[in-house]
Amino acid sequence: MYKTADIYIIDAKRTPVGKLYGSLASVRPDDLISGLISGFFQSNKQLVSTELDALILGCGNQAGEDNRNIARMAVLLCGLPHTVYASTVNSLCSSGLDSVLQAARMIACEEADFCLAGGVETMSRSPFIESRTDGTHEDSTLGWRFTNDRITDFIPTHSMPETAELLSKKYSISRAEQDNYAFLSRNRYESALRSGFYNNEILPVFEKDKNLRLDRDEQHRILSISLLEQLPTLVKSGTHITLGNSARIGDGAAIVALASENYIKRHNIQPLARIAAMSNAAEHPDLMGMSGISALKKASKQSGINLSDIELFELSEAFAVQILAAEKEGIADLSKINTKGGSISIGNPLGMGAARLLTTLLNQLNSDKTLKYGAAASGAGLGTGAAIILENLISKPI
Repeated sequence: MYKTADIYIIDAKRTPVGKLYGSLASVRPDDLISGLISGFFQSNKQLVSTELDALILGCGNQAGEDNRNIARMAVLLCGLPHTVYASTVNSLCSSGLDSVLQAARMIACEEADFCLAGGVETMSRSPFIESRTDGTHEDSTLGWRFTNDRITDFIPTHSMPETAELLSKKYSISRAEQDNYAFLSRNRYESALRSGFYNNEILPVFEKDKNLRLDRDEQHRILSISLLEQLPTLVKSGTHITLGNSARIGDGAAIVALASENYIKRHNIQPLARIAAMSNAAEHPDLMGMSGISALKKASKQSGINLSDIELFELSEAFAVQILAAEKEGIADLSKINTKGGSISIGNPLGMGAARLLTTLLNQLNSDKTLKYGAAASGAGLGTGAAIILENLISKPI
């Protein structure tokens, strides 16, 4: 990674994740993210909204109310200055982290001093859409739509569960191993939830009349190993991937504040972390589950920070097999990966999910001053990935 200036992260917050057609389904995506941004400024009095240079947001659908550059809509709805630049990123499940990388590059190149980045997705409100030319109808919630027939000359148009089945076979990871990891991940989340860990990163969502709508993730539940073993597979000819060992979709938003050294010194702000490395990478679409791992290896190599020096990893957990494959790739053992649970419990709203990884990573670094490095990485459909390595600064004055 080439950069010319240090980039710092001041804070990160998220909404709870609502289940599909659950408590957040009646909230427009532009209202969800603008409400989060407004709450973010209220909880960070040291941040000056009129000094914001840019808002970069990830969003994977953009076919309904999230069309027309939802980042710009959020700027207008929040009452931020009209001079704030806004852009919306779509790299599917990596969108939320890609937006952070794009904002960081603006600061590294000294084009900006203070940016917000993150992601939003309300999959409950994804519309049904129709082609004007041939009348084809598509559900825009998830997966391929209006697929170019020529693409199959190059790659098979596998669904996400189908790519996870391929990953299971490539790394020889059994159904039992995946179910066992799903059980572990759910219990890790349960322990973190009971300890109050997630209270530190969640800003509740309120009704317009200020009544509480949702203040905790909505879809978590513990499933026994015996029940996990009985669940049917999602792929007709598959043997590994089930609803129990994969993440469900839903609704949510996350936001991260990034700033230059000039900004934090001007406002006497103690940042949570410094971006030590970041990178994008890509793999064959069949291996989309490993593209985030490829990006993480690339960031490690370019920065000289060994993976063994990183004490915490937040990795995309759309499927349990992704985490087990990362372990086989030598990223780390499971004691360092998704230690507070992951998307199998929380859910994975596409544009928000990768920004949620970074938010949870910062929460962990902030709660343990002994940790030096943490990393977040996300893969995405079609095989693109993003990764970031953070240096913990909670006890290191700038």
